[in-house]
Amino acid sequence: MIDLAPWLIGLAIVALVWWRQMGARATARRAAQNACAEAEVIFIDELAFKRIGLSRDSHGSWRLTRRYGFEFYSRGDRRYSGTVEMFGQQVRHVYMGPRPL
Repeated sequence: MIDLAPWLIGLAIVALVWWRQMGARATARRAAQNACAEAEVIFIDELAFKRIGLSRDSHGSWRLTRRYGFEFYSRGDRRYSGTVEMFGQQVRHVYMGPRPL
């Protein structure tokens, strides 16, 4: 007989990681939209996952870091790039690349 407990635990862990990833992505998207609204530019309706890694926070603790990329435009059809860096579920930094004022 096959013991299903390890498989169910593994599936639960995968589901939890996926759920937390989706929450971080939604938070990053709101941060990008808010940054675009403050800069009076138009957020293009996509957020792309760039990388994941570990980095130290201001207290010296290791934290999971995710970076998402997004695009925006101010006038015409030229697109500009920006990034949102997340520490776990919290926004660490939003960077919007050079653009005309």
